[in-house]
Amino acid sequence: MHRRAFTLIELLISIALTATVLLFLYKALATQEILNASLQRHTHRIATQEALFALLHRDLLKARSIQVIPLSNRDYSILMLQTTNSLHQIPMPYVAYFVHERNATLVRLESAYKFTFPVDFEGIKYIFADPLISQVNKFLVIQRQSGGKKRRQIPLPGERLPTPKEDNGTRGEYLIYLQWEDGKMVVHHKGM
Repeated sequence: MHRRAFTLIELLISIALTATVLLFLYKALATQEILNASLQRHTHRIATQEALFALLHRDLLKARSIQVIPLSNRDYSILMLQTTNSLHQIPMPYVAYFVHERNATLVRLESAYKFTFPVDFEGIKYIFADPLISQVNKFLVIQRQSGGKKRRQIPLPGERLPTPKEDNGTRGEYLIYLQWEDGKMVVHHKGM
């Protein structure tokens, strides 16, 4: 006697095996989607951090003057500078980095005109506010002036000592510590 069809038990076993394989494939696909979303968030966080680091570095590197304003809240500072680096095609813009108190966002202000805090947005033309990163816990700028212990130069007979360069606020070392919900960053800048 020749068999021409599958038995009911063989058919049920093949359906169960197929369902098991499909279940494992579905679980693998779901796990892969979760890992891809996590990787995408991590990549976005790193790209944001690198862009912020590059922007701070360019602003400090091209700065003509730097001023650090400590605030009563010891977790925050204001960094004000005049630089040749502009995001809005302003020659020699005045730039300030500060943490907005309402939503804890690090903001970069750029203007063609010098401004002070609190900023009079009505009175200043062409001021641009660029939110950089949100949920900031700390933004500290620590300044260490150069020339802590300089040795006094004594001229030789008939020699004149060079006059010291005028300090426009860019000399010294600056350490910027930024901490937000997803990470932290430290920028070290040594002025010329």
